[in-house]
Amino acid sequence: MSWYQQYEEFTNKEKETFREAANLLLRQTFLVSEREADRPYYRFVERYLEVFTGYFLLSGWDLMHIKRLAVIQLYNRYEKNRYNFTLQETIFLFILRLLYEEKQRDLRLTQQVLVSGRDIQEKYMALQIRNRLPAQEDMQRILRLFNRFSLLDLKRGHWKETDAVYVLYPSLTLVLDITGMENLAQWIAEQGVKEGLEDEISDQD
Repeated sequence: MSWYQQYEEFTNKEKETFREAANLLLRQTFLVSEREADRPYYRFVERYLEVFTGYFLLSGWDLMHIKRLAVIQLYNRYEKNRYNFTLQETIFLFILRLLYEEKQRDLRLTQQVLVSGRDIQEKYMALQIRNRLPAQEDMQRILRLFNRFSLLDLKRGHWKETDAVYVLYPSLTLVLDITGMENLAQWIAEQGVKEGLEDEISDQD
């Protein structure tokens, strides 16, 4: 049976869930089983993976199920409709990826990876990217952006608070892989607090 025939056999409720899940994937790229808001859609897509795969292939999208991470990712093979992170956003992504790896090593499989706003700020300063922290408004904007892509959620507190706690998701490891981390780490080490790097980030403030 083809994916379209399977879809035609869906109930009206299942077709509605299909539309919601498809639009969610197009909007946020990832569905993370660990994330409460994503979980029902993750399970639905996982159950009907062949139908979703066939549907998205029509318009040049590849649907990947990364079982070891319990993450479903939508990727455009023509590199269309992709969000391009700014330098400052990429640096924050790198910091969160480092924190994710560090925290995960100390956890059991069933535990969430939690970091605080203070953890993020301390890691930023430890990398010696700049002589001062970025504006609180910038950090809040970037974290909210990552939230929209199912990379993290606010667990406790408020986005603007230093003591706020965030849960990090395994989808972070797909946005910035090991090779990307190594390249970025080398670049940061070479640039340090050089004027060029300061200026590039300042232009985005």
